[in-house]
Amino acid sequence: MRGLKRKAAVAALAAAAALGGLAAPGTAYAGDKYASLRVCSRSTEPVKFFFVGENQYGDWVGSRFWDIAPKGCTSANEYWWLAGRSVEFHHRKPSTGWRWEPRLVSANDVKNGGEYTIWIG
Repeated sequence: MRGLKRKAAVAALAAAAALGGLAAPGTAYAGDKYASLRVCSRSTEPVKFFFVGENQYGDWVGSRFWDIAPKGCTSANEYWWLAGRSVEFHHRKPSTGWRWEPRLVSANDVKNGGEYTIWIG
């Protein structure tokens, strides 16, 4: 039952993200470190992706969708995520379909307001 609720919540966030986005750039709270995300792919296939996680306001939100060309990179810089926390990285390749995995936005490897890179194979 819990898995079904999670799938329904993710589907709702994905739909809302596709219709205009839920997270938006803004000012972080004092003392919080935040970062935008960049995704780079080693794959010879195109990749579509979005994120779900905690934004700079502490709200659980979903992003819009982005595309990556084969062996390319795409900056998802319209959204800000709290560093030191994980985001759900949802991605799709034509050969594998939709998958998701938690990815840590390392607070040690990004400056406040910087861009953190996530790699996909």
